[in-house]
Amino acid sequence: MEKEKLLIEIATLYYYDGLTQREIAKRFGISRSNVSRLLKEARRRGIVKIKIKRKIQLDYDLQKEIENMFHLKDARTLKSSGLNYKEMLKELGAITAGYLKTILVKVSIIGMSWGTAIYEVVNAFEPEVYKDIEVIQMIGGIGAENPDIDGTELARRLAEKVGGRYRYLHAPLIVENADIKRAMMQERNIKGTLERVNKADIAIVGIGSTNPNVSSLVRAGYLNKKELNEIKKLGAIGDVCARHFDINGNLCQIDLNERVIGIDIDKLKDINYVIGIAGGKVKASAILGVLRGGYINVLISDDQAISEVLKLNKLH
Repeated sequence: MEKEKLLIEIATLYYYDGLTQREIAKRFGISRSNVSRLLKEARRRGIVKIKIKRKIQLDYDLQKEIENMFHLKDARTLKSSGLNYKEMLKELGAITAGYLKTILVKVSIIGMSWGTAIYEVVNAFEPEVYKDIEVIQMIGGIGAENPDIDGTELARRLAEKVGGRYRYLHAPLIVENADIKRAMMQERNIKGTLERVNKADIAIVGIGSTNPNVSSLVRAGYLNKKELNEIKKLGAIGDVCARHFDINGNLCQIDLNERVIGIDIDKLKDINYVIGIAGGKVKASAILGVLRGGYINVLISDDQAISEVLKLNKLH
């Protein structure tokens, strides 16, 4: 027990308090080589778990190429070598959170969609008080995926971090038919929230895909894989704010697009900064479609996705 206590104390001093091995040796009256041996034992026994944070690296050449190709306002392209999909999303979230801080102004309205990528942005955003910022959920709530990535919850959490207010849609994401949608869009809270979000300075959106393995609408329970395949047959390759588009960025003439409660996708083009986030080669066709449609003007992605987007752009 005494040995374990010594291991904990030495590991804590070295890894968390930042003392050198020489300083620890002097404190405990032992040799420096003994300190080194004890630290190795602490790691081997799992007494201390060290996680070295990787420095985020960007591919500036790919950034410039994608910016010029699609006349983007800005882009960030992560070097993703060695990262799994979850780790990549975390780094894309951190990049987006940092970028967001560079464009926040004293009076801003931030519109937010929902999903795992947006969750990582909010999670990475370091609290800082800004004046008169309003964060607004710009598309209805989600289904059964995860309440932590619901647009309502994400808007609330980001508003807390910026010291501002938030508004949310008292509405589902998708309704049964277009007539119900038209009626709901006249409801006071929904109408007022959407009128407000149409004045946003900044929008943060995920770029969805019709690949069943990564479709957020399937994960959230709004579509099943059979329904998704039917949408794919009609030419849909991706979505923004649950509005599906084809490889050329044209909105698909599908029933689903007429049943979504949220911001009009064409209104995104009027917002000063529309930040789209997506990563991985599996999202390449969706990214290409959203770029061709002009629905975003800032792209946060990774090198593998962007390389594939550039290849697809030459083929189609």
